[in-house]
Amino acid sequence: MVGKRELASLLDSLPGFKRPKLRLEQYITPGELAATIAWTMYMRGELAEGWIADLGCGTGRLAYAVAALGGRSVCIDIDADALQIARGLGLDVALCDAEMPCVRRPVKVVMNPPFGVWMPHGDVRFLRGAASVAEIIYSIHKAAAVEYVFRAARSLGLEPQLLEIAAMGIPPMYRHHRKRRHRVEVAVLRLESTSRGPRDR
Repeated sequence: MVGKRELASLLDSLPGFKRPKLRLEQYITPGELAATIAWTMYMRGELAEGWIADLGCGTGRLAYAVAALGGRSVCIDIDADALQIARGLGLDVALCDAEMPCVRRPVKVVMNPPFGVWMPHGDVRFLRGAASVAEIIYSIHKAAAVEYVFRAARSLGLEPQLLEIAAMGIPPMYRHHRKRRHRVEVAVLRLESTSRGPRDR
């Protein structure tokens, strides 16, 4: 088993997207953020039982972090090219839509969903998909949208908790990127299902 710092470094060494797709808002999840989520789950004993689904997994860094700490993870994405990279890391993969996950409830979910810049309401659409199958969700969102995400989460029967605010560095991946590295303030959230959700009525 690796420590949190070593895990973050390992994750940052994994391959990224060969041809990232802007319409899917594909960005690499920084190793430190992925390690924070996996390590929090490990310390809470949440990796010991059941499957953890990485929704909109991209190249699979969150799923890999979970697996590195002993959890059973599966990568879910609609992009076959991204899943090929995740499969090359030895991860289990499933080609399906994160908004209608092809897993049975209950699972735990980890995700770095679209922020909704190019995919309208992508963050809440992914959250809705996660809420349909998950008892516990760890998710990364733009810090500026936290209050909005909290309201959406509670309407879905999820109780959100803010774990930390962090700076996410985005390298120039697309033609419209002009800066060497763009920094976005993000919030790492833990969301747990309640008995108040619309699916329980």
